[in-house]
Amino acid sequence: MKHNPYFKASEFKCRCGKCQIPEGVPSDELIDLLVEIREFFGNRVLINSGYRCEKHNAKVGGAKTSQHTIGSAVDFRVEGVATQIVYHHCIKMFGDKPLGIAVKINKDNPMGGFVHLDTRGKKARWEYK
Repeated sequence: MKHNPYFKASEFKCRCGKCQIPEGVPSDELIDLLVEIREFFGNRVLINSGYRCEKHNAKVGGAKTSQHTIGSAVDFRVEGVATQIVYHHCIKMFGDKPLGIAVKINKDNPMGGFVHLDTRGKKARWEYK
């Protein structure tokens, strides 16, 4: 993982607790995007989900072609910032880039939910229901 002042490789490990994170995961590009988000808001970026092995991805209901299974995706939130605000920032800053950007809003808790960001190489946008 690319050296940076904010994130550790352990934050991106599969939550199954059994597998190892592959070499080169997360990508330098993904780290650069997360560092930019961290520095813009000035608050910690909390990783909900990074790399997922295929078995864990299936267990959590991830798509069979999930970018998480190749280590190019992250679901996160920014401490103390409403998820909707983080999502709109990502769209504003990265909307023209070939990235996957999505949001899961928690209507009962504006700080809940997460933003999904991936480096898939093509533009994709969606909202989790």
